[in-house]
Amino acid sequence: MTHTNALGPPARTARCWCRLGLWALAMVWCSLVQAAPAPSGTALQPIELDGRMVSVPLAQHSVFWVDTTGTMTVQALEAQQADVPFALRSATHRVRLGERGVLWVRFDAWVRDNRSHWELELMRSGTDRVNLYHRLADGSWNEQRAGDHVPVSEWASPDRYPVFGLDTRTDAPVTYWVRIEHVRVPFSGELAIHSHSQLRELRILQQFLLGAYFGMALLLVLVAVANALVFRDTSFAAYAIYISLLGLSLAASMGVGGQFLWPHSAGWNSVAEFVLLPLAAVAALLFVRHVVQPRRIGRSLDRLSLTLAAVFLIVTAWDVIAPTQLSFNSLTVAGTLTLIVVYAMLWAAWRTGDRWVRWIALGILPVLLAGSLPVLRNFGLISSGFLTQYATVIAAAIEAPLLIYGLLQRSSLQHEAQARARALVVTEPLTGLTNRHNFMLRLHDSLVRAQRYRHKNALLLIALDNHEWFNAEHGREVADRALVLTGSLLRSVARDVDTAARVDDNQFALLMEGPVRTAQAVAAATAIVAGGLRPSDQLPTGSSLRFKVVLALLPDDGHELQLDTQVHMAWLRDALRDLQRDKRKNIETLNV
Repeated sequence: MTHTNALGPPARTARCWCRLGLWALAMVWCSLVQAAPAPSGTALQPIELDGRMVSVPLAQHSVFWVDTTGTMTVQALEAQQADVPFALRSATHRVRLGERGVLWVRFDAWVRDNRSHWELELMRSGTDRVNLYHRLADGSWNEQRAGDHVPVSEWASPDRYPVFGLDTRTDAPVTYWVRIEHVRVPFSGELAIHSHSQLRELRILQQFLLGAYFGMALLLVLVAVANALVFRDTSFAAYAIYISLLGLSLAASMGVGGQFLWPHSAGWNSVAEFVLLPLAAVAALLFVRHVVQPRRIGRSLDRLSLTLAAVFLIVTAWDVIAPTQLSFNSLTVAGTLTLIVVYAMLWAAWRTGDRWVRWIALGILPVLLAGSLPVLRNFGLISSGFLTQYATVIAAAIEAPLLIYGLLQRSSLQHEAQARARALVVTEPLTGLTNRHNFMLRLHDSLVRAQRYRHKNALLLIALDNHEWFNAEHGREVADRALVLTGSLLRSVARDVDTAARVDDNQFALLMEGPVRTAQAVAAATAIVAGGLRPSDQLPTGSSLRFKVVLALLPDDGHELQLDTQVHMAWLRDALRDLQRDKRKNIETLNV
């Protein structure tokens, strides 16, 4: 057992995180820096594998050659290797193989410690075919297969990435030949040798992080679907479609789909990434269009987004039915244009100043930036590495909470506006109190309950006596502000079971549900008059709200029509009119 396996679980986890971080930094450097090609014919020393190491990259330890015809067999290549122009392979090496080209990589490895099992890993997914050949001790050839054109269940070692076992003999170095087919997309990817324990630790950590993302994505889909059904908000439905396609496309591009979702389907595994990634891009384009509604700003951007979505779908179907280099380049161009149009829509929406739009823009921006890396790789501008493999997953994990928060804010604003519109049926728009029609219905129901249970309710009719003065001296705005303050005062005085309403231009009513005693009604009227006299910063200096209040206990035994709300209101209105002529009195009790 190696020294790594002898460590305890916390130490192994720490070292695993450290190694993963170092590999991330190395892959970032490899993605950004183009190394100069090494001269042909460089002599290579065998890679010695023992317990002192856990991972060895093949960069600078392997040579390559491209067979443009694709007809060379491993036996013929071994026989003619002295005449083949092999070149040293660097970490940033990338090559376009074409329709028939085959990349051959050769390296020698010598296992010095038979206590560890060593494996070769191609640290990228999506490669068409990868074969590893080497001679066994008896001289026969051993072949191991992997790649998207082979069902994952039939790989030499079913995994996210192509993984091959190395020979365990220790008596001599072994020469290995890696044969790679990869049409249309420039091939680049790091080859590395790991000890079995090291590779398992790295894979467990990677699967844990990927599982966290896919679990979060599934939860967000369920939340979005629930919001779409409960609130009938199509934005959440569009988001659920987008995040589902994005998750499936990432599963395909990261090798998770081939390993767990479709391990027996080589046909779908080979085209899944070329189908799901464009569909996710189209879903993102339509989702952004639906949410930010660019037609509010200009119809040209809205029409362009719809046209581009249709063209993208047509190009995707063309690439699936008749895949060629031209169809793939067209697909890449369509993806680039989609990124640009989404940028344009988000920028136009950002300038509107809506807060929820900015949250959505901030959420999508990391995915847009990460999505540009595969485009650059497809154009052959950068090599495959940590960024091209994991940047979209990291960006999607950042995007998810920001995007769902922005959608919830948008939905909240829309529902608030809808709730206000529905509330206009029963409320008065300026003060937010119950309107006159709904108040009369509640008054009738209150009179019925009072008669049935033989108790008294209290009805207070309140007039803002200086409303006309506010309007004449300070204008309509100040007069309306006085009405709003009156509504706020009545809500503070009213109990939970009471109803406050605006029944005329400057008249309000407060229905106190019974049983109510005389002292309670008088105390409420006094609180209203006193509350109006308090100074307020919302009113002109030196002014206050002056109220006249008439109150009665209902139903009144002196009226024949005890359930007639109009009779009771007319009775209090007549009394209020008389009270307003009396400058010395503010509260009038009618039947107390």
